[in-house]
Amino acid sequence: MLLHFYRGWWCPKEQAYFRKLLRLQDEAEVAYTRFVSVSVDTPQESAAFRAGLGARWTFLSDQGRRWVHELGLLETTDSSHNPYVPTVFVLRPDLQIHASFNGYWFWGRPTNEELRQAFREITRSIRPDWHVPRK
Repeated sequence: MLLHFYRGWWCPKEQAYFRKLLRLQDEAEVAYTRFVSVSVDTPQESAAFRAGLGARWTFLSDQGRRWVHELGLLETTDSSHNPYVPTVFVLRPDLQIHASFNGYWFWGRPTNEELRQAFREITRSIRPDWHVPRK
């Protein structure tokens, strides 16, 4: 699973990153890989943003900002929106963190290729039939 905490629909950096994730969603779906994106936007804003993007994965709202504080992911430089620090976690099936990326400084966000490699590493480690038989 890709668990993505993002600043909000209004951020141009987020919009650029979501366009990259959109190009990966078809591959993720056929590989039984889930995406979840979380922001402090209202549920209505999140739903409108998701629909406008054409994203098919789950968008969650932490409008009450419960988890932003509990997880320690509050961005401290934006006191008007109090958003999440852009963060991506790649989770194993048991929800343990396999990889994490801090995207606050845009270049820290994972590329689609880095995400593919993380998903491949997880799959290789959990699938007993990953390797081609030698017979």
